[in-house]
Amino acid sequence: MVIVALLIIPIYFLYTLEKASSRAEEQSVERDRTGACMGILLVFTLLFSAILSVFTSAKRHEVLGAAAA
Repeated sequence: MVIVALLIIPIYFLYTLEKASSRAEEQSVERDRTGACMGILLVFTLLFSAILSVFTSAKRHEVLGAAAA
């Protein structure tokens, strides 16, 4: 369930971010939104990889493949 949550929660955050920033269309908001999206994706990808490697017996290359997929 944790792995599924780590795949679903960022989608909700990104959707909320897109909906909130669509109201204020400025160049600085666009730059901030891009940074926030990259940060959200980075954090949840790292969490996904960490939890996968801690709670399974997967090797490094298998965790990398799962994170890339």
